[in-house]
Amino acid sequence: MPRPPKARKRLSREDQRAHRQRQARLDPEQQRKALLADETGTIIRDAPLRIALCYPNPYRTAMSSLGYQVIYRMMNARPFASAERVVLPDDVAEFRRRGLCPASIESGRPLSAFDILAFSVTYDLDITGFFELLDMAGVPLMRADRGPGHPPVILGGPLTASNALPFGPFIDLAIIGDGERAVSALMEALSEATDRDDLLDRAQAIEGVWIPERDGDRVPATQKVTVGALPAVGQIVTPHTELSNMFLLEASRGCPRYCKFCLVRAPESPMREPELDAVLAHVPAHAPRVGFVGAAVSEWSGIREALRRVVAMGKGVGVSSLRADRLDADFVELLARGGYRTMTVASDAASQRLRGKMAKGIRTRHLLDAASLARDAGMVRLKMYVIVGVPDEQDEDIDELIALCHELGGILPLALGVSPLVPKLHTPLGDAPFAGIPEVQRTLSRLERGLRGAAELRSTSAKWAWVEYRMSQGGQDAGLAALQAWRDGASFRDWQRALDGADERAGLRAAREADLWPAAGMK
Repeated sequence: MPRPPKARKRLSREDQRAHRQRQARLDPEQQRKALLADETGTIIRDAPLRIALCYPNPYRTAMSSLGYQVIYRMMNARPFASAERVVLPDDVAEFRRRGLCPASIESGRPLSAFDILAFSVTYDLDITGFFELLDMAGVPLMRADRGPGHPPVILGGPLTASNALPFGPFIDLAIIGDGERAVSALMEALSEATDRDDLLDRAQAIEGVWIPERDGDRVPATQKVTVGALPAVGQIVTPHTELSNMFLLEASRGCPRYCKFCLVRAPESPMREPELDAVLAHVPAHAPRVGFVGAAVSEWSGIREALRRVVAMGKGVGVSSLRADRLDADFVELLARGGYRTMTVASDAASQRLRGKMAKGIRTRHLLDAASLARDAGMVRLKMYVIVGVPDEQDEDIDELIALCHELGGILPLALGVSPLVPKLHTPLGDAPFAGIPEVQRTLSRLERGLRGAAELRSTSAKWAWVEYRMSQGGQDAGLAALQAWRDGASFRDWQRALDGADERAGLRAAREADLWPAAGMK
């Protein structure tokens, strides 16, 4: 049964850091009990089928994932099954030194004692956390090395909408794309299957399920739920997460925009909106903060009224994505009343010219207006995200970004988050090359020089962006290369050596052979 609600206050970043330091001094069982004591909405139950719902990142990241919480709720709704969360330890090296097995948050049951291991994976490089959890549990990493006594390993999560192929050698099956419908059918298959082969026979009939040993590289099309399955609703509120004490609700799925770098774009993932009252009906009285989640939340027709009602309840608010061209004084004032202190927007490309080529639709004046609106509403900082290394990018584009940042920084203190473009399959830029490590490093250095004293610059490493690119474009041999890199120590040089022999475009070819998407490029 879900645990009863408790009064909560939001923890600052400093408080969360201090909590993690205190946790590090506890043994794993004490850590588990301390986390559990601070949760609201935890489901603790026993059932014949025991599922470990694994997240290959630490607790604070896992519990910020609405999708992870949705599947947790869905699996526990079945009377024959109990799903318990298992996350990557904060200190993997210490776990290994002490010979410990990861255990579930709910009961402390070792990962090795579950009937099914189900992984929710968000990022390409989560594959190393995937290896860590299986290995510490004593489960052979290669599917071919596992026998009848080992639990089936299932993959799901946002990564599957892009490229699940690198996980192929290690998993029994994957749910590709939106998981709600397939998970319901798979739960029935799990309850009825007599052994692993019987499970695969039953799963093969489920739309959106990929079985690598039978399907090879032919991954099915990404599944998308209809509006009738929305909103997706969170389950657990905790202060010890990146979204402290926030109850998560999905306000929309998909997007009406056509940004060429994005997986969640029209028409491949059209906007699906639940009714406003259907969303707000799930807001619990005990949650101090409510987060509205979606790729295009500021496009949701009900967002302003939702913010008004939640703020009127005395709760804080969070919105997962804000387009600068959707903001006005009323919208920003609602955010400020809901506790916003930092306005976060995305330029995505470095210049107006490149934003146009990427079909972003945001103009420079929208970004400047967003900064002014945030300042006038009493916010204290502007955070902006930008992508560099896009096709046809020139020094003049970077210089335009530098000039814009100086102007923005004159309105509000600016933090600029910079990420190199990692082309994703199933997008119009899916066949674009990576800009190259030296070129990206040169661009980052140009930005650092130009923004010194004008903005706080936070950038993703060019080297690790290249590793992500290779994994996002690779096939099953890229997964084997990742395994070798992880065994060698997982330094950049280890990855570079391991990936040297892997097919750089295997994932791209497999997707094209399956006719899964038309590439349009930057035309």
